[in-house]
Amino acid sequence: MIIRNMPNEEYHAHNSISKSGLDLVARSPAHYRYQEKREPSRAMVIGSAIHAAILEPEVFASKYMLLRDVKDRRASEYKHAVAVYGEEFVLTGKESDYVAGMQESVRASRSIMTMLEKDGDAELSVFTKDPVTGVEVRCRFDWLTKCGIPLDLKKTQDARPDAFGRSVYNYRYHVQEAFYRDVWNWETGESLDRMRFAAIEERMPHATMVYKLDDEALNEGRRLYREALNLYAECLER
Repeated sequence: MIIRNMPNEEYHAHNSISKSGLDLVARSPAHYRYQEKREPSRAMVIGSAIHAAILEPEVFASKYMLLRDVKDRRASEYKHAVAVYGEEFVLTGKESDYVAGMQESVRASRSIMTMLEKDGDAELSVFTKDPVTGVEVRCRFDWLTKCGIPLDLKKTQDARPDAFGRSVYNYRYHVQEAFYRDVWNWETGESLDRMRFAAIEERMPHATMVYKLDDEALNEGRRLYREALNLYAECLER
């Protein structure tokens, strides 16, 4: 099942396991079973705003309030805006500057804009079953072109190759690519091109780099998600 424009809350509430869920299972099944519901942090709020600004600019313009002259979230103007728009959709001056700067950096990247200018879908949700275990799984593409090129945006503090390589390992981006591409194949029978990771620095000058992972990283990512998925299936049975 492929769903466009699915609300974020509905996607996360679905009774299936995602890549982030498999990350917890890999740590231990107990970490997945007893995970606490987290309220959105400001870093998560800014990350969502960046995704909207870059991938869905019309949604960003209609849903977000940018308080460029407000420096403190204790200000009455901020509190009033939150009452109208919701805390997740109100950005202070510095937060607004971060999002605007990252948006401009992406617009200056020819390689990223070439993908975004192709016909495609933002926040595309995919649900299917793992053919090995029968477990329900899901993934959500930041951007997927009609010609089968996935693009994933990553907010980072350092977009240089060595630093981003550490992020790939720490946040298991290689697991993400392998899992997402396989989930798409299980549901559609089609193969996707290599995932492009756009690493965008949060702070000025908002340097942006685009990376593709190599075969070794992808194979290791597939091994890791399969190990976690098999363990999850065993836990469900028991």
